[in-house]
Amino acid sequence: MKKLMRRAAALAAALILALSLSGCSEELLGELIGYEDASQSEITAGANEGRDGPYEVVKVVDGDTLKLMIDGEKKNVRLIGIDTPESVHPDSDKNVPEGKLASDHTKELVGDSRLYLEYGTDPQDRDGRPLCYVYLPDGTMLNEQILRDGYAKVLIVGKNKEYKDRFNEIQEEAKAEGRGLWSTGVFDSDK
Repeated sequence: MKKLMRRAAALAAALILALSLSGCSEELLGELIGYEDASQSEITAGANEGRDGPYEVVKVVDGDTLKLMIDGEKKNVRLIGIDTPESVHPDSDKNVPEGKLASDHTKELVGDSRLYLEYGTDPQDRDGRPLCYVYLPDGTMLNEQILRDGYAKVLIVGKNKEYKDRFNEIQEEAKAEGRGLWSTGVFDSDK
């Protein structure tokens, strides 16, 4: 999230510099600079329109599961379409160091954000957990970002295929570039 914000700030600064060098009016530049000072909530207003939330993050359970406060109740929410290596599995033999890395990466992406949810066609898994596409305040889909960064592989279960093709494309890019955990070989086995 912080990396995304730095990129946005750098892009805004470059745009303002380019406009000033091109002879843009001071009035327009003033408006642009004022926009840059707008709060994050003003900038991202509407990014999650139509989604449920925002919900407080109680805990990042692992790389693909979050505990959120939903309607006054703490619920474990499973991110649809992705699978990260295990870090807190009851069978400790299934837990791997890469699972901790994936969990830490998800924690970094989420930070202290309040998250938005889009429920899948199948709204719960066999353990009764809500199955969701989870969105950061700026509208970024967390499921996709974890895939893009190489800390998960695609896992499509049941009817939740809404973003299957997009997820597969993102995974192939991350794999080809050796991003995140793709360079470790953890996704090449059944760990």
